[in-house]
Amino acid sequence: MNTFNFNGPVSGNAFGNDNTVTNHHYHRAGEPVGARELAEQLVTLLRELPADTAVVTRARAVRDELAAAEEEGRPADEGRVRTALAAVEPYVTVGSGGMALVQGILAFFGG
Repeated sequence: MNTFNFNGPVSGNAFGNDNTVTNHHYHRAGEPVGARELAEQLVTLLRELPADTAVVTRARAVRDELAAAEEEGRPADEGRVRTALAAVEPYVTVGSGGMALVQGILAFFGG
């Protein structure tokens, strides 16, 4: 028998027919993770990887657009964000966590 520990509350789970378990997590109201925080993490990650400086610049463009939109109280320019992330995506590897950050940011725009 396996024991699974979760770092946060679990709102529900589903047991599948093929021995799979899906757990649905939710964030506490005081600890939301926003697209801006994910973009900041992406910039930090790309600085640490041997990535081209143009790629880091694109990640900064995403972060800066999200920050400006938040400060100005307007929606972020989805086209600008998606275009920049499309340029970054080929440079992040799945195991680095970069792909998860890119997908997390895109999830704020509906995937």
